[in-house]
This record gives sequence, C-alpha cells and structure tokens, in this order.
Amino acid sequence: MENIRLKCPSNSGSMYYNYKRYYSIVLQGFADAWYRFIAIDVGAYGKQSYGGIFRQSSLYQLLSSNNFNMPNAEKLPLSDVELPFVIPGDEAYPLLSYLMRSYPRRQLTESRRSFNYRLSRGRRVVESAFGILAAKWRILNKPIKTSNMADRTVKCMCFTQHSHREGLDEASLLELQNQEDSFSTNFDEPERQLTRSNNRSNLTARRIRDAFTVYFNSDVGRLPENSN
Repeated sequence: MENIRLKCPSNSGSMYYNYKRYYSIVLQGFADAWYRFIAIDVGAYGKQSYGGIFRQSSLYQLLSSNNFNMPNAEKLPLSDVELPFVIPGDEAYPLLSYLMRSYPRRQLTESRRSFNYRLSRGRRVVESAFGILAAKWRILNKPIKTSNMADRTVKCMCFTQHSHREGLDEASLLELQNQEDSFSTNFDEPERQLTRSNNRSNLTARRIRDAFTVYFNSDVGRLPENSN
C-alpha cells in the first residue's frame, strides 16, 4: 500500500490526514512478475489503518470468498508437498491462508529468518512496481490538487503501466529484474506501519506458513535461491 498525497480537500476534517502527517488517499495494489498491476483498490481515507483498509476493500471480499480467480494448489518444485498459491504481504497485512506475512521478530529462529528472507524477495516485485509508477508519474511526488478526481487519476496511471508492461520482451524484463533494488517508492514512506489486531492468526494460515518454512529450509527448497 502507498499513500497518494492530496491537497487538503475542503470540509474534509481529519479523515484524509494520515499518520505521516499529510493528506492522502491510499493505493493498494497487487502486481505480477512483469511489474503490472493486476488488481488495485484506491480511494480509502489516509487516516485509516492499512489493515482496516484491506479488510474493507473489494480485494479482500473477492479473496475471502474465493472469487479472485487464484490458481489451484500445486506441488512445490521437486517435492510431493502441495500448497496453495499465496500473496506475499508485509507487516500491515493479516496472516491468512492466501496471504503470507513474515514471522514476528521476537519469534525468529534460523529457519523462520529464511522464510522471512524469501518472502521479502517476493515482495520486491510489487515494491518495484510502485517505484516504477512513482518514477514515471512525477505528479505523485507532490500533492494532487484535484482531490475529487484523484482516485480516477491514479487508476489511469496504474492501467497505463499495466498496458505498457504487456509488451516487455524477455531481455528488457531481465534487465529490469537486475535493477530491481534501485527502485524506491517516492511517496515519502517511513518505517512500515504495523497493524495491531486482537484476532489470532488463522490456524490454517500458520500451518501453510510453517510448511513453506520447512520447504525453504530443505535441500530442494534451497535450490531456487542458490540458482539466482
């Protein structure tokens, strides 16, 4: 998720004023391996917590009702273990059967650190997608004055990025992946906002995360990492 700066909307009170101390709406997006936004949700008030925004979004409704068209579960490479496809998320997101987040720092073991590292590598794609968006559209580096049209403006930007990446050839994609670490989101992002929830993590989700952890620390699970 990223905060999109706004010029203070009239008669809005503090609803758009976020914890970073500026006015904004929130852009939430999922990206594929080609840095294309395949699903977005934009327009939530900047004051809302990231976890709350996700819970109230149409993306959450589609995912939780199994209507997001996620691929069926498959066996992991070189393994008989079958696990579902999942979305890598950061600490702002809940741990769900289709959405993985890292282990808390106070509970880390060597194997869990390995999982967190692999999850972080997966998240870099969407973080780079946000970085590409910010680098291409300089309007995102300053408050948008047309607050009543900001959500439509951002949707058009994301759609343009999706269409442009469809024609990315293999050589260009490889070069982009090699430069991935150089991208940064220019949305004035401080430390990650952590969501505090009274709900315990879903038991099924924890078992799925633990299964990925075991796999990533097995001999076959380390092969993809060592081959990069």
